[in-house]
Amino acid sequence: MTHHDSRLADEAAIRVDLAAAIRLACRADWHEGVANHFSAAVSADGRRFLVNPRWVHWSRVRASDLVLCDADDPATLDRPDAPDPSAWSIHSALHRMLPQARVALHIHPPHATALACLKDPAIKPVDQVTARFFNRLAYDRNFGGIASEGAEGERIAKAIGNHAAVMMGNHGVSTLGATVAEARDALYHLERAA
Repeated sequence: MTHHDSRLADEAAIRVDLAAAIRLACRADWHEGVANHFSAAVSADGRRFLVNPRWVHWSRVRASDLVLCDADDPATLDRPDAPDPSAWSIHSALHRMLPQARVALHIHPPHATALACLKDPAIKPVDQVTARFFNRLAYDRNFGGIASEGAEGERIAKAIGNHAAVMMGNHGVSTLGATVAEARDALYHLERAA
């Protein structure tokens, strides 16, 4: 297998994993129809990434539906298959600015979102699940509305810093990971902790 063939095989596997994570989020009723967005890097530098397509219900997303984007390409939103502008704003910044963001899952699950809307959204380490996030969770309390500008995504990325999860005040949550499985596991446990 050549290096090129290996990269294509890796991308195919990532497509399957990301589509499965999207469908699992739908089964958990975290999907809000077509809102929210999951992404996964497919290049070594993390700047080329897959993201769920715009206006496709999460119960229907297939691996072949995922949109390949380049975080450095400002013309992405002009393409006929352009991702949702808020997905582009958040995920292009995460994949450009955070090396640990191989996979970024941004969603608004009910318990974590309710907690994120409180004056103090901190998750206290009161049991095994919540202790997982003790001093390991970023808090972004500067929600500026629907993220459609690059500055909003960059602000979110800076708030995350070297953390692998963020409570986004009055918004939702994002988890990051080296793999889809790692980010999905963190998302599951973050919602349980909330």
